[in-house]
Amino acid sequence: MPHNKIQHSKISRFKNNEIETVDDLVAVELPLEIRLGYADQFTTLVITMCSPEDIEDLVYGYLYSEGIIIHINQVENIEVFDAEFGLVAEVRCTEDVEIEKHLSKRQSVSHSSCGVCGKTEIDTIIAKNYPKICKQPLLSSSQIFALSQQMKQQQGAFQQTGGVHACALYNEKANLLSVKEDIGRHNALDKLIGESLVKGLLPLSKNIILLSGRVSYEMIHKSLMSGVSHLVAIGAPSSLSIELAKVNNLHLYGFVKNDSYNVYC
Repeated sequence: MPHNKIQHSKISRFKNNEIETVDDLVAVELPLEIRLGYADQFTTLVITMCSPEDIEDLVYGYLYSEGIIIHINQVENIEVFDAEFGLVAEVRCTEDVEIEKHLSKRQSVSHSSCGVCGKTEIDTIIAKNYPKICKQPLLSSSQIFALSQQMKQQQGAFQQTGGVHACALYNEKANLLSVKEDIGRHNALDKLIGESLVKGLLPLSKNIILLSGRVSYEMIHKSLMSGVSHLVAIGAPSSLSIELAKVNNLHLYGFVKNDSYNVYC
């Protein structure tokens, strides 16, 4: 620790009917094992494939969006270190965190694109009581078109590799506050939520979140846990994500291009 999020790789590139050997940049992907415990007794909660940066933000965001913690004071310490297979984050919690309950629900490997891996009580999850969203007016077209332009300028790893997702946070005036990148869509959003938790910004009742990709159920779930009022995406939402957004009064926008976008609810 720390690890580079980008590495060099020799590749063969076919271009103009010729093959040449060139040096390319690729996004680094490493397993991260998150362990929960009290004192010095830790048990694996989940393993996720991630980009090796902003790990503490990722851990905080994951714990918060999964409902394992409700405020930052429930985490006494996070220690991130190298292991033989990747990275390990040991999270020392306060005794009011119901570790065993959460371990029994999610003992699985969570891949960077898997969505709801390991959850066993899906009906309960869909019916979850999320933080109430304050009613906000729809964003203007000029605001929406400005969002992606601001995020693109801060997507350093994507510009170099084309291989990572991004999530961005804006204030109510659509001014950029933060951008997080990761090999996994869900991890990038967790990093954004984790940073917001650390900075005392939650709930994000007057904020806007922009996603670089599609909108699955899991992305809506995490966004609702953050309390955000507007979720905008470059890609398309799924049917379940639209349903969940409607039920919870979340403004959902998708397929944002240079001159068009969709409003789903």
